[in-house]
Amino acid sequence: MKTLQQINSLLEAFEKQFNIPVIGSQQGSAAWLNMKLGVLSASNASKIVAKKDSETRNTYMCSLVADVCTGIIEEQNFKQMEWGKTHEDAARSTYEFATGNNMSQVCFVYKDETFRAGSSPDGLIDSKKGAEIKCPWDTTNYIKFFVSDEIKPDWQWQNQFNMWITGASEWDFVQYDPRMKKSPLKILTVERDEKAQKKLDECVPEFISDMDKMLAQIGIKFGDQWMRIGALTKSEQAENKQVS
Repeated sequence: MKTLQQINSLLEAFEKQFNIPVIGSQQGSAAWLNMKLGVLSASNASKIVAKKDSETRNTYMCSLVADVCTGIIEEQNFKQMEWGKTHEDAARSTYEFATGNNMSQVCFVYKDETFRAGSSPDGLIDSKKGAEIKCPWDTTNYIKFFVSDEIKPDWQWQNQFNMWITGASEWDFVQYDPRMKKSPLKILTVERDEKAQKKLDECVPEFISDMDKMLAQIGIKFGDQWMRIGALTKSEQAENKQVS
């Protein structure tokens, strides 16, 4: 599993290549959004492994191409998502208390120095495990998960992608509902599935290749989104020097 030093080393390489400050940033920040531009992510892993001619795969690919072309991620701010963000810290604390595990928080983890794939783990634990936290908007859905011990396929792929990115051997899938008077926390540990890992090994490069062909049709290449942001940052730095 990647160490914090290895994770930061990749972020340092990103900073050096594109002149975009990211070290020490937090999830949800402007820097975090910049790091994710056009990058294949864990939350969309099921779309990456979808059938090649499917609308699901194509729409996701087009959204990543749009990120590269515009330098803007169209983040959705539904009240359900805001609920999750509001209660994530409490969920993390409850998890740590219940398990005795300490979570290390990281902003973003790149797979490698191509910066084409990455994830935003909710926490990294010891040298082999990470965690994904969900705070359901609807308690009914929490109950369904609690009593069934089943994880939706999309989330299964998200867990496997997180392990593919980090090299972890297992991932705790956590749901937390502060409205529950008893048992507000449920944890299922997901093992690394080598069949799923192999599928990601095959599907990710194929997805990237098809995405690059789409970018070439438009006349732009991956990395241009960060070169533009880096050039703007450099210009702002020069202006600040003149003022000081």
